[in-house]
Amino acid sequence: MLKGLVSQRGSADFPTALAAEIEEIKAERKKKIGGQAVLLFEAQGEIEATLKEPLREHDTFIVTFDAVEKRKVRQMHQADIEAMKVAVAFESDAPSRFADLTDGAYLLTEAGKIVYSISFSMSGEASVSTSLSDEAAKRISTRYAALNDADDLDSVERLFSQMAEYGTDRLKAFLSGWAALEILIAKSFKTYEQAFLSPFTKAEQPTLRERFLGRIKDVMKDKYRLTDKFIAVTAVLFPGAENVDVQQDYEKFCKLKDLRDSIFHGEPFSEKELPVHELAALLRKYVLARIATPNQALNADAPPSDAPVS
Repeated sequence: MLKGLVSQRGSADFPTALAAEIEEIKAERKKKIGGQAVLLFEAQGEIEATLKEPLREHDTFIVTFDAVEKRKVRQMHQADIEAMKVAVAFESDAPSRFADLTDGAYLLTEAGKIVYSISFSMSGEASVSTSLSDEAAKRISTRYAALNDADDLDSVERLFSQMAEYGTDRLKAFLSGWAALEILIAKSFKTYEQAFLSPFTKAEQPTLRERFLGRIKDVMKDKYRLTDKFIAVTAVLFPGAENVDVQQDYEKFCKLKDLRDSIFHGEPFSEKELPVHELAALLRKYVLARIATPNQALNADAPPSDAPVS
């Protein structure tokens, strides 16, 4: 098939061979997908390309090699892809798993003719093993837009995506998920520290209280423990939550942190018993709260936050 694409030999049989190859690929892909949902990411834009030999022009398209550097094309859209995967994954309480299916890029000449640039280092789209209703698709779309608006969550999305990759071992999934949660709490604390401390200034003598509070912030700068930051972020993101619920979240967070610390200190652990699902659920809850607005279309079970969304 490749020889027929780029050489003149066998050109009489090429259209038939191409049609047969396409049908075979479609059948193989359909079998691989089964009843799972497919996440398809499409993007378009302008890019400089170089058409060089070996090159073959057919009636409706041109085939060449390495007309563009596809790695750079993928990098241009990687953040959007990660945000989309997170938006889909958060539709389900159970942790989602993604698997690469395929990817590709094609060009259009100024005359509108398709150019297929062949390279040998391609990865791909993602498939997620849950069926999606029309309502779920709408929520995912809204959630995706909110994730894209949250510019400071790129690293969180990337790490969560790594956690959810099909084939990732449990240790890597746990460490990637913990890193995502730790970054989320650290960044959220910077955003919400003042909101957490502001009630202190709303009593008598607010000027004196603000001066005292400013001194506390100066002294405590870079001295807050991660668990302290988690408490502050929780208080701001879930102002109406029941005390028992926030206490449970705090205990889960401390348990996960202790486990991560023990792993880094070389203590023995059971990989198959790593609480990846529990970690994914906590991360999902706090990311959704972080991006939540009064629009409940973001997620049916995510309470809106009274804190500003940044």
